Amino acid sequence: MSESNTEGMMSPEPERGIQEKDERVEKLLEELVDEVESLKSGMTREKIPDKLGWDDVTQELIGAVTFALPFLFTGELWDVAKDISIERSLTIFIMTLGIAYLFLTKSRIGNIRKEELFHIPKRLFTVAGISYTASALLIYLYGINSVAHFNTVQYLNATVLISTFAVIGAITVDMVK
Repeated sequence: MSESNTEGMMSPEPERGIQEKDERVEKLLEELVDEVESLKSGMTREKIPDKLGWDDVTQELIGAVTFALPFLFTGELWDVAKDISIERSLTIFIMTLGIAYLFLTKSRIGNIRKEELFHIPKRLFTVAGISYTASALLIYLYGINSVAHFNTVQYLNATVLISTFAVIGAITVDMVK
């Protein structure tokens, strides 16, 4: 038989098989498109910067206390707090806040919204407030000031020294989520 005769005599069954395959391919393509869209929406949700909230403040508090506690009980730190001048303590305070400022503004760790108050990141205010308050309270609550026989200046020095680590902890726990 010639080729033209065989083409005309073909049964419709192969066409139905081709249609079924086409439908399966279309269904798979639709499923792939749906999965890609869900992945895209998930990625855009993750890219939205985190706004400062109570969850962040709680994380900062946990980080500050966790990092401050080990240094709270070291006699060497108590000796340093007794021996340094208030000027050096003030310098350490300014350096700590400066490093915290640079870390919060220039670090690309974490996905935080840039919220400012008087051109200073709000997180710097919360981190500093929480860290220095927590350090002063921990010194008082554990009775370190009476054990180490701190006067007022030495108490402030110890608060500044311990807060250096508390600030680092507060920023770290807040940014790493």
